[in-house]
Amino acid sequence: MDRLHVTGKDDSFRKIELDEHYIYGHWGRYQTIQAAFIFLHIWQAGFQLLIGVFIGYRPDFQCAASELENKYLTNGSIYVTYEKCHINIFHNDTSGSIPQLIAMKECTNGYLYHLDKDSTIVTEFDLVCDRANLAELLQTLIMAGQLVGAACASSLSDRFGRKIVHLSCNLLTLILGIGVAFASNYTVLAVGKFILGVLQQGIVMSGVVFTLELFPEQTRYTSEVLGSFIWTTGLVIMSCIAFLLRHYSWRHLQIVLSCFSLLSVVQYWIQDESLRWLVVNGKQKEVERIVRKVAKWNKLNYDDLKKIVKKNLVFQQNDHEEIGGNLLEKDPEVDTSNVEKYSIITIFKHKSILVVTIMMCFAWVTNTVTYFGLTLTSTSLAGNRFLNFFLMTCVEYISLVLEYLTLRHLGRRTTTIIFHTVTGTSLALATLLNYFSDGDETFVMLSTVATFIGKMSVTGSFSVLFLFTPELFPTNLRNVGIGMCSTLSRIGAMVSPFAGTLARSIPWAPGTIFASMCFIVTIIMLYLPETRGMDLPQTLENVKVWYAENSGIRLRKGRHKQRIKDEEICIAADSKSLDEML
Repeated sequence: MDRLHVTGKDDSFRKIELDEHYIYGHWGRYQTIQAAFIFLHIWQAGFQLLIGVFIGYRPDFQCAASELENKYLTNGSIYVTYEKCHINIFHNDTSGSIPQLIAMKECTNGYLYHLDKDSTIVTEFDLVCDRANLAELLQTLIMAGQLVGAACASSLSDRFGRKIVHLSCNLLTLILGIGVAFASNYTVLAVGKFILGVLQQGIVMSGVVFTLELFPEQTRYTSEVLGSFIWTTGLVIMSCIAFLLRHYSWRHLQIVLSCFSLLSVVQYWIQDESLRWLVVNGKQKEVERIVRKVAKWNKLNYDDLKKIVKKNLVFQQNDHEEIGGNLLEKDPEVDTSNVEKYSIITIFKHKSILVVTIMMCFAWVTNTVTYFGLTLTSTSLAGNRFLNFFLMTCVEYISLVLEYLTLRHLGRRTTTIIFHTVTGTSLALATLLNYFSDGDETFVMLSTVATFIGKMSVTGSFSVLFLFTPELFPTNLRNVGIGMCSTLSRIGAMVSPFAGTLARSIPWAPGTIFASMCFIVTIIMLYLPETRGMDLPQTLENVKVWYAENSGIRLRKGRHKQRIKDEEICIAADSKSLDEML
């Protein structure tokens, strides 16, 4: 560690200890402001993804009165009943026999809801009966948009920069989020929701990479827990706003929540591009400007900070640009060789990488289908829908405390196993209690509590995956790895809105499916290596040896030979690199 002397405004000297392994040298006001922009936009990502819980709420309803009532009022032996999706016409014999159903008609005069007509998209567009699945389809379209966004955002942020993707997605979310509130029909609303799903994932994926490159290695897990804390706080705020606007049209809630993206209006002038991305892409002037800005805001010496940046980052310089005496001037002690480029094809070429990727993809699918399945059906639980969502969100705070403690003391893999075990057990118990309750309020209440515990633990596991997954891949495959997992996980997200529909037909099915998938994840996680206390792997050769040496339960046959073979590959690669340097 280097101790640098920095002159303050009063010309006195202060000693600031710099971490020579952290590219920004020292955490200060600059990183705090940059992180604030990233974290606060997590709210908007949560709002656009889960606002459907409130604006897509399906209240009790029945067929509205029609001319049938007037037609049969004059006949005392015939009467009409209005059901949810049809009108029954009965003949009541004066002899006292059981009334006979003589006709069944459709709801010719629309529907009568227990809420105002424009309270939700379900009531306004009559998304009930034969059109009931269209409400769930809207949420599925958001998830489908996420799939597209997850597939594109990582590569776009690598190509054009983290800032431009993050800023563009936020601005477009502000514009389109408000625009959706003025949708005149279902089709316009559906298209708008799909695009919002794409933008939502753009915010998330660019934000994850932004955060990973901003925080020092020692506090990566802390930043992940902090991000999850802000996500949960955003959902709590959304439930409170939704409650306050419960007597207004769903369009008001859509506009109010979308306005949280107004922060992006000033984002362009305050937030800077990732320093790592700028250096790798040879943006020399911008790197020098940011390093000077960091030194000024954090009261550091520019020359000493420049040395730290040059020491820790690999520069890919453009031969056509003048190097001169600026920050990116080549240093004979710094390795300026290009890092090998990987792609998604690389994953399929290497068995060990592919197996780990498949395991993580299944874990991501399990978490998305469980988390969103429980969240989206929270308003259908017994009791006040706003209070249920609020409580189911608040239990996430407990999981974040447990996540922080377990990550700090037990590691990523163990934490993931614990959370999935608790989730699977809780949901299995909730399913059994609900199935055998037979209307007993005590059993119903215990089932709800068990569901809350399941939601708490799956939140913790989901948060850990955002940290655990990129740590399993080498540097130039890290974005591709987490992007692939996130993309495939959208399959689970697209299915999750129909959990409520399935529950209405087969009450025990969703809980059984969620619990079974969680138990499977618990088993496959035993095969993955622990990343706690490990440096981020740089190359494929490093990863292969690391997998062989640090994986969990695994068939040991042939493992020793593979380890020796991989070590020989690494030794040969290191020898080749040394010869080139000499």
